[in-house]
Amino acid sequence: MTSFFRKLTWWRQRRRKEDELREELQFHLAEEAGERQAGGLAADDARRAARRDLGNLTLVREETRTLWSWLLLEQLAQDVRYGLRAMARNRLFTAMAALSLALGIGANTAIYSFMDAILVRSLPVPDPASLVVVSWQSKASSAAAGDPFVMHSGDGSTYAEGPIVTGAIFPYPAFERLREASAPVFSSLFAHKPAGGVTVLSDGAAELARGEYVSGDFFHGLAVSAAAGRVLLPDDDRDGAEPVAVLSLAYSRRRFGDAASATGRQILVNNVPFTVVGVTPAEFFGVDPAAAPQVYLPLHASLLFGTDDTGLRPYADPNYYWLEMMGRLQPGVDLSRAQAALAPPFAQWVAATATSDRERATLPQLRLEEGAGGLDSLRRQYSKPLYVLLTLVGLILAIACANTANLLLARATARRREMAVRLSLGAGRWRIVRQLLTESVLLASISGALGILIAIAGIRLLTVLLANGQEGFTLHAELNWRVLGVTLGLSFLSGVLFGLAPALRSTHPALMPLLRDRSVTEVRGRLRDRGTRFSLAQVLVVAQIAISLLLLVAAGLFVRTLSNLQSIPLGFNREGVLLFQLNARQAGYPEARVAALYADLRRRLTELPGVRDVTLSHASLIRAGRSHPVTVNGAPAPGTRMLYTGPRFFTTMQIPLLRGREIGESDRQGTPAVAVVSDLFAKANFGDADPVGRHIEVGGSLRVGGAPMVMEIVGVAAAARYGPVKRQVPPVVYVSYAQVPAAALREMTYEVRTDGDPLRHVPAVVGIVHEAESRVPVTNIRTQAADLDQTMNQEIVFARLCTAFAVLALAIACVGLYGTMSYNVARRTSEIGIRMALGAERRDVLWIVLREVLLLAAIGVLISVPAALAGSKLVESFLFGMKPTDPAAVIGAVGILASAALLAGYLPARHASRIEPVIALRHE
Repeated sequence: MTSFFRKLTWWRQRRRKEDELREELQFHLAEEAGERQAGGLAADDARRAARRDLGNLTLVREETRTLWSWLLLEQLAQDVRYGLRAMARNRLFTAMAALSLALGIGANTAIYSFMDAILVRSLPVPDPASLVVVSWQSKASSAAAGDPFVMHSGDGSTYAEGPIVTGAIFPYPAFERLREASAPVFSSLFAHKPAGGVTVLSDGAAELARGEYVSGDFFHGLAVSAAAGRVLLPDDDRDGAEPVAVLSLAYSRRRFGDAASATGRQILVNNVPFTVVGVTPAEFFGVDPAAAPQVYLPLHASLLFGTDDTGLRPYADPNYYWLEMMGRLQPGVDLSRAQAALAPPFAQWVAATATSDRERATLPQLRLEEGAGGLDSLRRQYSKPLYVLLTLVGLILAIACANTANLLLARATARRREMAVRLSLGAGRWRIVRQLLTESVLLASISGALGILIAIAGIRLLTVLLANGQEGFTLHAELNWRVLGVTLGLSFLSGVLFGLAPALRSTHPALMPLLRDRSVTEVRGRLRDRGTRFSLAQVLVVAQIAISLLLLVAAGLFVRTLSNLQSIPLGFNREGVLLFQLNARQAGYPEARVAALYADLRRRLTELPGVRDVTLSHASLIRAGRSHPVTVNGAPAPGTRMLYTGPRFFTTMQIPLLRGREIGESDRQGTPAVAVVSDLFAKANFGDADPVGRHIEVGGSLRVGGAPMVMEIVGVAAAARYGPVKRQVPPVVYVSYAQVPAAALREMTYEVRTDGDPLRHVPAVVGIVHEAESRVPVTNIRTQAADLDQTMNQEIVFARLCTAFAVLALAIACVGLYGTMSYNVARRTSEIGIRMALGAERRDVLWIVLREVLLLAAIGVLISVPAALAGSKLVESFLFGMKPTDPAAVIGAVGILASAALLAGYLPARHASRIEPVIALRHE
């Protein structure tokens, strides 16, 4: 209340001063007029002379008010109030301008949110700037098959960049050597390795969780404390230590209700008992944003699980690369000093592991990188696509700003007489410019607020599109202070940019003609007065058309890429197939009985109503990629892939069988090993001869007693897509999963062909599995069609988003073209009336308007096509089955743009052709 009364008192004082100022000026004018009247002038002449000598009364009042208070703040308040009233009077204009700009700002904010999550945001740990990622580089020749320097854990930690191979994985002995040498420069050096999906059983419920093996100094090095209980300690990471685990907060809440309830609980991880000793903080997601582990296990806990690398080999072999390392710098130590301290010890150690001259010539060299953002797997995967999308939405924002500027320009032209009156009354030019800029910034602020809502929806939509049904998708963007700052900056900058030109033009009118003529259709200040034939509004329309064509070409390229991928022959029927995965062995099911469990589940699933066929394989056809050394008549069969399958695999997947038979129920342990080969394998290894009845030898994990497994070919199948769709179909050997060694059976994928929607059978399928063995979780449930779409997810997202952006840009550009042409028609109403009065036909008038539309579109196309052809090379790596200069995409984009431009221009042209000469001339 006190504040209210103070404001009321201030307002009363201000009103009193205004009244006193008005009375003082009137008194002064009266005194001056009286003196001049006493000198012989007439009363009217005396008053005019007094006013002339005093000057503009409005300016005098403004100058006097500067002595009273903060004039700029008062003027700003006046401008805001006036701007709000003006927008309220022009609701349609406000809605069109605000919505188009909000779409541009919202789209940019959404994309920047993902850029921030991947490229900008630091790890949620204390002092992330002191963290360092340890990696190495070597010449590309070291990537040859079998080279120990590029063995990796399958987590994408080794990749080639031209002639250089970069890796972020090390042998355990290298970790020990660097840990000893790092004391002067690192306060802590720690290691970690993704454990992939681990089966967690607690309270009788089993599920797959993302696991991570970490060294004992992992949490200490990151300076992360537990939200409940304690973190892992160095004493937990040793052979023979009590098995303990740390859970993420979200996982502990979902499984146990809260963090406190999780601490001290007993869980089974891959059928090995562990004690939960702590829970991580809510904001902590590990060191790799792409992983976000749910269960942290000590590094040496891997010795407790029956994996391919049993025993101490991973910890003793100096040529087995599998660990990722990070460190924290000592206070006052920079990256270059740490590099100089650790590079020589690593070079000495790795040189001792080389066994040939080639290896010595391509020894890895240690490289330290800034680790504030953690590992960069997400950056490598998403940074380039997001940069492309950011460029596209930046073009959308440019079109929206141009369109809004066009609308403001048209409104400013309609207000030219108002501006002339205000200037004639003494208003300063920059005062009016400031008031008009305030209106545009106010409009942009409203657009920014709407843009935030659009950005929130866009972030959710983009997350769904990028995830595309993937379980455990970890890339989650959100609005934070950086993103909000970008949004506010975009709003303010857009308001200034699109409002500046109309504001400057509005303050340069020819005052006397405008004050004499009450018509608002007269326009001056066109760019043709400055030596060119186009108005500023037309220039903005051309810019919108040119940018729209860029987006249309990009959309055409990505749509055609997606079409090319989807038209690739698969060799099997993807419709009506349900996929899910089981890993009985990891869940602790006895190894000797795994094959029998899988066979029993297949039999039960076959009996479900609506199920036509059931089979299984070690991976889906699109995800498969396992290779084995295969020998035919003593000669190796290079490039051969292998798939472990169950009975009726070819019938279920509807792969044509060309010769022989497929794998059946009778092909099990104790019977002669059989195989079905693809026709590509048959042609490559047997030519035109019939391979049925011939024998092949398979090594690798299928060796029996150290000898290759001998298999008889019993059938030849048509070539079917095996592995990613962008790769060529390899020669394939299909073998019976029931005949391979039990140690080779791990995760299996079931293929269930159904009538109707496959997903409606999910509850029944899960129920059958849990009834047979509750310890085995059912994971990665999806349809075969969705499985295929996930492999093309990037292309699908690009095609959808670019098409949406192109349609949006085209719509905004057409609105701008329509508005410009409608304004031109209104301005030339009298001219058109005279033409028609003198005998011009309606089609002539129609052509006059459409000719200008076609001219603007043609100029936009001529500007944009070279830019589109040059810019399309930047997205060449995202294309498939086409060149970046694809003529069909360019021609299609030009055709769509021309059609839309003609449609947008036809409506004003049609209106112009129906102008009645008498009515038009009456306006003169």
